[in-house]
Amino acid sequence: MEKAKAPLETSRRKTLKYVIYILIVLIATGLSLFFSLNGQFNEVISTLGSADWRYVLIIFALVAASYLVDGLIILVFCRLYTRKYYFHQGLAASLVGQFYSNVTPGSSGGQVMQAYTLKSQGVPISNAASIFVMWFILYQSVLVGFDVVAFIFELKTVIATPVYTLGAFGTTINLPIIPIIVLGFLLNISIIFLLVVMSYSHRFHNFIIVYVIGFLGKIRIVKNVELSRERARAQVENFKIELRRLMSNIPVLILQTILFIVMLTLRNSVPYFAGLAVGGFTDPSFPAYAHSVLLSSFHQMMTGVIPLPGSAGVSEFFFDALFSNSVPNRAVRSSMQLLWRTATFHAVFLVSGLVSALYRSRPKEPMHYANRNTFIDLQLSTFDERKRSADTLFQTRQLSRLALQKKLSETLSFSKKKSPEPKESSAPKLPPVATKKESVPLPKAKAEPAISKIKPKEKQRAMKDQDVYGEWDDLSL
Repeated sequence: MEKAKAPLETSRRKTLKYVIYILIVLIATGLSLFFSLNGQFNEVISTLGSADWRYVLIIFALVAASYLVDGLIILVFCRLYTRKYYFHQGLAASLVGQFYSNVTPGSSGGQVMQAYTLKSQGVPISNAASIFVMWFILYQSVLVGFDVVAFIFELKTVIATPVYTLGAFGTTINLPIIPIIVLGFLLNISIIFLLVVMSYSHRFHNFIIVYVIGFLGKIRIVKNVELSRERARAQVENFKIELRRLMSNIPVLILQTILFIVMLTLRNSVPYFAGLAVGGFTDPSFPAYAHSVLLSSFHQMMTGVIPLPGSAGVSEFFFDALFSNSVPNRAVRSSMQLLWRTATFHAVFLVSGLVSALYRSRPKEPMHYANRNTFIDLQLSTFDERKRSADTLFQTRQLSRLALQKKLSETLSFSKKKSPEPKESSAPKLPPVATKKESVPLPKAKAEPAISKIKPKEKQRAMKDQDVYGEWDDLSL
């Protein structure tokens, strides 16, 4: 009985943990609303009331389109494994993942619950794990690309706001912006950089696994050193497997990269149209649009540093800090922030929560499965099967390419060696001479000795054979 109660108590504790996460989201959202409306409630309500409804519709259409694109991305990945997968299933998996990302710190619970959603939809769990590792690789790569472009074109804008001042209850808090952005950028780029270098440098791999994780264990940052090493190895090996799978299918790689760029662009476009709706941006031009999109990239870097569930509270705060120079009017900026946050978080949280609760193929696993360690364990359990399939796919693609190259080289060499056809002459054509392939020689008959030279006994036997078989018609005695 005691052994049976132990897992039940553990499950209850983990469920309680996620209830606490949801409460954190609600409390942080309430605090952000308080700070946004503090001292300017009437102005903000008036600004929102006079917002251009056409831009408001565009905002919600952009958010909906971004999740439609994400559903299409999942559909394309699933079609690599099965043809019996449809768009509405990919959209449902996208919304389920978004809900669990919003209620877990650092969005750590989304992918594992998406994998179990695909399992409920009929996709083998090993294939589902592969799909979302590939999803992560491409998403992180495109995200780093956005970050680099933002640093190139908008760094001066960020430097112009070195410190952001937050005031409430008669007190002020000065928060430096630049160190947080730099830290967020390094965090984003280090994920891909470490995975790539550890995948192809044995020395660097051993340095991280043995020395860095060991040092973190000694200073009590890492609790279970051996388990952390095993999970780090698993992540590196999974990265290598799924990167090889992606490189084995270049058309899909290009298509998915374009779709990820479209998805992130749609989501980063929302602040610009929110500014147009409330009068924060008066210049509807492409430079103003690009400026807003790149500032949104900085926003993602900053929220990644503080891994609260749904980035509640800090997301609103960093948004206000980044757009403080572009939109000086505080009431207009707060209205813009409320409109943006409602469309990108609150409405999505409500819709994705309903899908997670009511969708027929929702994951059957309990909520405490939704964390990053569970996703790593899932990758470990399906490692061998996914490695075999990736190796087979890679070898098949290599053979196909080699065969194509060989065929092309043979065709080119044949065209070079081929002599020009002789001109037709007016002389009468001779009958065609049979070639070696056309002339099939008849089997030679075994030479028979002349009967006149045969001894008497043999001659009598030959004559007997002639009478019986009739094989000597051409011979004269």
